[in-house]
Amino acid sequence: MRVFQFINKYMIKLLMLAVVLGLITGYFIPGLGQRLQVLYPFSLFVMLYPMMIGIKLGEVTGAAKRLGFMTVVMLFNYLVSPLLAAWLAKSFLGAYPDFAVGLILTGVVPCAGMIVAWTGMAKGNAPMALVITVVSLLAGIVLIPAWMLALAGKYVPVDALQMLKTILITIVGPLILGNLTRMGLVKRWGPKKFAAIKPVFPAVSALGMYMVFFISMCAESVTLIQHPQYLVTIAVPLVILYILLFTGSVLYARLAKLNYPDMVALTYGVSGKNISIALALAVLFFSPMTVMIIAVKPLIQVLFMAGFFRLTPRLMAYWHKFLPPKELGNSPVGGR
Repeated sequence: MRVFQFINKYMIKLLMLAVVLGLITGYFIPGLGQRLQVLYPFSLFVMLYPMMIGIKLGEVTGAAKRLGFMTVVMLFNYLVSPLLAAWLAKSFLGAYPDFAVGLILTGVVPCAGMIVAWTGMAKGNAPMALVITVVSLLAGIVLIPAWMLALAGKYVPVDALQMLKTILITIVGPLILGNLTRMGLVKRWGPKKFAAIKPVFPAVSALGMYMVFFISMCAESVTLIQHPQYLVTIAVPLVILYILLFTGSVLYARLAKLNYPDMVALTYGVSGKNISIALALAVLFFSPMTVMIIAVKPLIQVLFMAGFFRLTPRLMAYWHKFLPPKELGNSPVGGR
């Protein structure tokens, strides 16, 4: 447990270490990255399966109780976010088609399960954040291939049908298996013991992610080291994308007079993109150059998520001053 707790505590720092080690190793041992790519299927399974254990398919029923709210979330996740990413890709990365595809993929993938923890820490509507995660993930089965074909197809060939089949195998399969695993563990050990071992799953998932990033960076290390300016090229539109997603979500919540807990769930549910799914699709369908933008993405995303978390005490005070809780619904999945 100490090892898994260490991984969870220093997840982003360890990710940076995996990226740096991949770059150094690939530079001094040319061709190693290409030889290690046979390990991709195993690494992707290790990354995706444990992550799915924490996602409860049964939570999808909660979406029916907040149909209006969920409609707004889905519009943000699968209309606003993809179109913003496509616009930024055209504006900043037109000369770099592989990078453009990575940025579009970033905008198209839904939120990750980690948003539930961030939402809870910020005193937001954590149960609603879980509903957002499950519904967005299920909708992405069809919407991710459709959007990638429509938006990324102008830069590189996109086989939407094959992508749909792959999502069914690599995402839906682990999702079902993860739910069956969770139910089996809870039945055998009980909810308390399951809750005690729950931190193991994201840590194991992170190990798979580190393997994928290490192999990808190893395969493309010479290109990146010889062209360090690529990092700035990648980072600028990513930063702008996250600024627009975070500020847009908060502004909408204020104008729509959502309560504070729902505002937090909405903001994290729109902005906390699923790194694992984006990485899996980048590895399976696009070039190592596309994977590079996914490698930079978590470093930027976590800075914005932590920055928003630091702002939440001020946002809570503002919300309670101008939108008193008594005027708004405050139930975990209810409310306006």
